[in-house]
Amino acid sequence: MSTLIPISGQTRIVGIFGDPIAHTRSPAMQNAAFRACKLPYVYVPFLVHPLDLAKAVQAIRAYNLVGVNVTVPHKERIVRHLDTLSEEAELCGAVNTVVNRDGGLFGDNTDGRGFLASLQHRGFSPHQGDIVLIGAGGSTRAVLVSLIRGGSPRITIVNRTLAKAQALVRTYRTLGQTRLEAAALDRLQDPAFFQNAALVVNCTSVGLHGEPFLPVAFAATSPRCLFYDLLYRPDLTTFLRQAHSLRRSTMDGRQMLLHQGALAFSLWTGQAAPLQVMSRALARALRPT
Repeated sequence: MSTLIPISGQTRIVGIFGDPIAHTRSPAMQNAAFRACKLPYVYVPFLVHPLDLAKAVQAIRAYNLVGVNVTVPHKERIVRHLDTLSEEAELCGAVNTVVNRDGGLFGDNTDGRGFLASLQHRGFSPHQGDIVLIGAGGSTRAVLVSLIRGGSPRITIVNRTLAKAQALVRTYRTLGQTRLEAAALDRLQDPAFFQNAALVVNCTSVGLHGEPFLPVAFAATSPRCLFYDLLYRPDLTTFLRQAHSLRRSTMDGRQMLLHQGALAFSLWTGQAAPLQVMSRALARALRPT
């Protein structure tokens, strides 16, 4: 199969806004899906500096783009420039997918549902036990909302700045029946803290460049505990490497990337995403060079 997408007067453009953007693997995944479904779409990356975000959003209308994905640092900032939001985007206060509906821009957030879908693919249910989220930024919000909606019994948010974790607890404590708690970073070194943990998620950027992760009492977790890093690298992150060395199950962010991308594909096209095609394309794009 040709890897090139024919460009013609019928071609529609989808893209991704970010800064930086050169590292994104989404074009490989989405363009493979468009080819497989024989859609006249092409997905391209756009380097959008923060000061240019408002102009970039206007360009979606001006150039009649089908829509865009949104990545750092724009997920929260883009909200005020859109016409309507999904309930999930409103809850998260962030958008990762924009759909152009005849000039009206609709914002959704597929990150949390993509995260849940990746867990379901692994055979993990949020009902299985206590969950620990490390970090209190935008990624944590999307994961937290999805886990609460998924019926998690108890979630503890651990963050360097305890006040930020406490703010998330206050914001989302009435969203569902989940018991929410906040904890300071030093709790990660307490073996008793992980006694009932079924899932531990790194929602921070620590380890992206191979730097050491924070001290964590990995050995105190149950052998059935799953460690999930929202980051992804060609090799294991330092967070997952330590868990793997103790024979704990691990996942990185590539499955979340796949499933959130599949949801975005369906929002733009109205069609079911060719998940296996996208998965293979993503695996090729993530191979070490």
